[in-house]
Amino acid sequence: MKRALLIFPREKGTRVSTDTWRPFPMLGLTVLASLFPKDWEVTILNESIETVDLDTKADLVGLTALTCVADRAYYLADEFRKRGRTVVFGGVHASLFPEEAKDHADSVLVGEAEAIFHQLIADYEAGCLKPFYRSDSYIDLKKVPFPRRDLLSPRYSRFFKSIETTRGCPNRCEFCSVPIINGMRYRIRSISHIDAELTSIIRKKGEYLFLTDDNVVAKPEFAIELFKVFKKHEVKWMAFCTLQIARNPDLLALARKSGCISLFIGFESLNQENLDGARKTFMDTQELIGLIKRIQDGGIGIQGAFIFGFDHDDRDVFKRTVEFVHDTHIELPTFSVLTPFPGTPLRKRLEEEGRIFDNHWPHYDMSHVVFRPKLMSPRELQEGYLWAQKYCCSPRSILGRLLGGPKNHFLYFLMSNFVLRRAQMEIVNRLRNRQFDVDPS
Repeated sequence: MKRALLIFPREKGTRVSTDTWRPFPMLGLTVLASLFPKDWEVTILNESIETVDLDTKADLVGLTALTCVADRAYYLADEFRKRGRTVVFGGVHASLFPEEAKDHADSVLVGEAEAIFHQLIADYEAGCLKPFYRSDSYIDLKKVPFPRRDLLSPRYSRFFKSIETTRGCPNRCEFCSVPIINGMRYRIRSISHIDAELTSIIRKKGEYLFLTDDNVVAKPEFAIELFKVFKKHEVKWMAFCTLQIARNPDLLALARKSGCISLFIGFESLNQENLDGARKTFMDTQELIGLIKRIQDGGIGIQGAFIFGFDHDDRDVFKRTVEFVHDTHIELPTFSVLTPFPGTPLRKRLEEEGRIFDNHWPHYDMSHVVFRPKLMSPRELQEGYLWAQKYCCSPRSILGRLLGGPKNHFLYFLMSNFVLRRAQMEIVNRLRNRQFDVDPS
């Protein structure tokens, strides 16, 4: 049998703020594994929990990489090629910088793999692998096979199952790469296909299910049918969402009845000028408190995401945001630094304004400042972000928010806060005395 090794790279010793003791089961590489012919033996390896053997007996090595781990992926690719292995690159960063990736690979897959992977494998087996394979259209999700979850290490979390039900986002937020990678057309899987997949992975009542979708309620009529399936399988689920769900009382109530315990909502900023400038005009900061309360009163907790470094952020933004988090009792806050990811309108604008001073890809992890903000120095932005992160992951802050709030799924959010706290404090300690590679002032 021919052998394939699929790797999700991670630089040893590095962490991101969402790291947990055991990661959620991944979907990207497990879906890719399902596309291989039956006469291939496929192995999946995640460097955050496993070690790469550079001398492994693999015919084909596949690497996928986010921007922050691109350099590590390139190192692994170079080492495998020295040993005579055929290397194929794919994923977000390779799709945005295919020529850069090709310097380290025999072939680069640009775009969604499902539409063109069969041709890549056929060419490889025929000995005529092309340098690039480009997907010119987005795949019909109804044709995507079930992921090969059986190939995942037992070191993944056993408490959570992951599933994808939609792909794409119709919004055009300036800082977001999702519309560039997955498209703006909101694509959905068939309800019967989702039902069948849940039947294959849910073993008992009350299992936790994490949706990798970018926005589970972008099409309310689909969300209603989806929630009915979740209720049938009696799962407890979490998903990415917008505050739009709070404006639809019936949909919100159905989400709760179907087992929703947590919604990840990108608030990004409390300043309307920031949101308007980032093209997130569907958010109204005057409505935030009321909409948050409506979700929490409906029995659902909130994981709220905030970004520091927008053009209207000054040195007081950190304190204002932390106070807002505490006043609204947001169960699980996450903070990040505005990051001009490749391919985004934000990066294009900041490049034209000459404000990006750091193009070292490992720093594109949403924790490092890599550009000059308008109303503070890069160092003030870096230190303010670290202060907010440290403050809100302190035991006093965690208990104060959870005990003083609505206590939705108290034990779940208590555990989640303390599980994430380890990675968050490691980031704070590592970057506390960061020395910038160049003088950003």
